[in-house]
Amino acid sequence: MTPERSANQQALAAINAADASSSKGVLRPLLLWVGPQQWFIGIYRRLGPKIDPALSRLGGGGFMKAVYGLPGMVLHTTGAKTGQARSNPLLYARDGDDFIVTGTNFGAPKHPAWTANLLAHPDAAVEVGGVKLPVTAHLITGEQWQEVFDRLVRIYPGYALYIERRGDLPPRLFRLVPKS
Repeated sequence: MTPERSANQQALAAINAADASSSKGVLRPLLLWVGPQQWFIGIYRRLGPKIDPALSRLGGGGFMKAVYGLPGMVLHTTGAKTGQARSNPLLYARDGDDFIVTGTNFGAPKHPAWTANLLAHPDAAVEVGGVKLPVTAHLITGEQWQEVFDRLVRIYPGYALYIERRGDLPPRLFRLVPKS
């Protein structure tokens, strides 16, 4: 086994252990209520990308889970146009070892830039609780899309409201597969 593969397996094991611990999150009911509100979206668009990555590293990721009660990650991508490193805090669902993320853009009728980054450069990394894991992104389409999207709605019901706001533009949905 190569050192890189061994490191990836250790990172995945650490993330799996963190995901297995349960926490209801003291702010979860509040976040589920304010999350889809336009005024909160305006605030979070500016502050979330600055605050959430730092919070996600506290206590090995336990702080975010204990406070928010939602599975959060920082997605590290390469800019589609600039080629520069980009980072975005996102909610995710798990499907085995894979991570599922969606680009709802808070219901705005356009795709968020990070989704274009993944289409242009599918090699990326997820960071959960300060543990970084290389992944490859695969766009989910067709019959599988609704089933996988429903899994995210069960975690954060606000996604269903975002869909209504987007009209005829379905959000991009990705499966992030850990590199072995």
